[in-house]
Amino acid sequence: MPRYLLNVVVFLAGLAAVLGIAVGYIGSNALAFAVTLLIGACYLAGVAELYRYEQTTRAFAQALDALQTPPRSLAVWLDNVPPSLRNAVRLRIEGERSVMPAPALTPYLIGLLVLLGMLGTLLGMVVTLHGTGAALESATDLSAIRASLAAPVTGLSFAFGTSIAGVSTSAMLGLLSALSHRERLQAVGTLDARIATSLRGFTETHRREESFRLMQRQADMMPRLADHLDKLMAAIDARSIAAHEQQLANQQAFHAQTETAYRRLANSVELSLKQSVADSARRQRRVAADHAGDDGRHRARDDVAARER
Repeated sequence: MPRYLLNVVVFLAGLAAVLGIAVGYIGSNALAFAVTLLIGACYLAGVAELYRYEQTTRAFAQALDALQTPPRSLAVWLDNVPPSLRNAVRLRIEGERSVMPAPALTPYLIGLLVLLGMLGTLLGMVVTLHGTGAALESATDLSAIRASLAAPVTGLSFAFGTSIAGVSTSAMLGLLSALSHRERLQAVGTLDARIATSLRGFTETHRREESFRLMQRQADMMPRLADHLDKLMAAIDARSIAAHEQQLANQQAFHAQTETAYRRLANSVELSLKQSVADSARRQRRVAADHAGDDGRHRARDDVAARER
C-alpha cells in the first residue's frame, strides 16, 4: 500500500469513529454530542499539524533526491530546503547532531483526546445517576421503578460513546504521528547518507581532514625547504665572498691606479721644477753676461776718453 494511501485510511478510520458516535448523539444527548464535536475538532487540529509536518518532510526529501552531485555552496542548496528545517540541517551537516523539528501540539492532543473521552463519560454518568436518583424517588411500585431505570441505563450506554470516540481518535492520531515520524527518520537517514557523499565537503570532519592533510604536506615539505634554505644560504655566502673579493680587487686596482697617477704627477712636477731651475739659471747667466758686457763697454769708453785727454 502506498504511504500516502495508508495515511488517508488511518485518518478516515478515526474520522468515521468520531462522526458515527456524534451522529448517534444527535437529538438524544446534547452534552455528549458537544464533547464528541470537541474531540473531533482536536483530532482535526492534530491531523492538520501532521499534514504540514508531512509536507515539510516530503519537500525535504525532494531536495535530498535532487542532490546527486556536490553543490557549489551549502547556502545555495539550503535554499531548496523548507525554511523550518534549514538551521537544523545546516547544523547537522556541520557536525552538530541537532534535533530535527517535530510536531509540538500533536503529542499533547493524543493524550487530550483520551481525557476528553473520559470527561464525556464521567459527565454522562453524573447525568445518568442524577436521573436515576430522581426516578427512584418518584417511583411507587416495581413496574414504575423498572420504567424509571430504563431511560438512565440507556443514557449510560450512550455516555461511554465519548470514551470510544476519544480512544479511537487518539489511537489513529498516534498512528498517523508514528507514520509521519518514520517518514521524517527516513529523510534524515538520507541526509546522513548525503553528508557522507555529496555534502562531505561542507562537514567539519572534511575540514579537519583537509587541515591534517595540509599539515602533513607541510611536514613533508619541511626537509626540502630546509635543503633549499641551505642551498640559498650557501649561494648567498658564495656571492658575498665573490663580492668581497671583487671589492678588494677593485680597491687594489684603484690604489694601483692612484699610485701610478701620483707617480706620474710627481715626475711631471719634478721635470717642471728641473726645467724651471734650468731656465732660471740660464736667465741668470744671460743677465750676468749682459752686465759683464756693459761693464767692459763702460771701461773701454773710459780708456778711450783717458787717452784722448
